[in-house]
Amino acid sequence: MVFYWCVSAPNVEGELNISIDHSCFFRDPALALLELGVHLKEWRVKDSNAIANFYYFTMEHDEREGPILAFIKESENKWHLFSIWQEFKHEETITTDILLKAVDRYLTELEETLIKRFDIQYSDFIKL
Repeated sequence: MVFYWCVSAPNVEGELNISIDHSCFFRDPALALLELGVHLKEWRVKDSNAIANFYYFTMEHDEREGPILAFIKESENKWHLFSIWQEFKHEETITTDILLKAVDRYLTELEETLIKRFDIQYSDFIKL
């Protein structure tokens, strides 16, 4: 299974694509990438073993409709992905290893962009 995040970040807002097995699961052309990055980094730091679910709600959207992005733990090593904007329902689960590698790759790419273009880091925004 291929699970990959593609970021186009000309600014702290940009395009985010999440693909599963070469099919676009999620696409937003103007997502608050820094905001998502801060939430993901906090989740990874506070829950480094990925025990708790992850829910991302943005300030720009009504939470009552559901999370922009969620990782929902089904069992010890199985996760479901969900988004109110998902392009298809992903029936299979994703392993913890695949999920965390994809999240960490996204965070690394985003942080490199933030440092290069804006001279800022996640630590400037994270509250632990």
